[in-house]
Amino acid sequence: MDSNIYCLVDAGGHVYVRDGAVSHSEVAARFGLDPQLCDTYRFDLTARRLLVDRGRPASDRAAVAYWDQHVGSPERLMAFAGEGHLTKQILGGLLDADDARAYLEACAVIERRYTADCGASDDRCLESGCAVEGEICLEPLVRAGRDYQQACAAAWRILFEDPQHRTPAWRH
Repeated sequence: MDSNIYCLVDAGGHVYVRDGAVSHSEVAARFGLDPQLCDTYRFDLTARRLLVDRGRPASDRAAVAYWDQHVGSPERLMAFAGEGHLTKQILGGLLDADDARAYLEACAVIERRYTADCGASDDRCLESGCAVEGEICLEPLVRAGRDYQQACAAAWRILFEDPQHRTPAWRH
């Protein structure tokens, strides 16, 4: 699982991040940037460290300030996650193994609720009704987008608030 958050810093020191991006190119495309003209960074959430792919001192300071503001402490990370910026897989990776399983089970309950609500609505994926009976359907989760990620983040926060449930990098 990739727990990196990709970011670019332009010549003016502005930091660009795109939720869910898996490359610097995705971030650049979202903002219409040329990645070759920007400094490139990744923030590894699991290890809780900034990785410099290509940078200069001024850009390094801008990236460090950005990540400190957004995820510089467990409290800031919980707020960032609560806004729906992180996937359930990334959040699960920040918990110890037993707690990650409990968290993923809580997300499955949320996913079944979204699936059931979709099947009971007038705005179903298929005219004939729900394609999956008793299973989790991806379509209502995709439609819910950030709301779904916020719901999973709320379930994650219950565990993550207690340092004993966190991975070692986030215990302090």
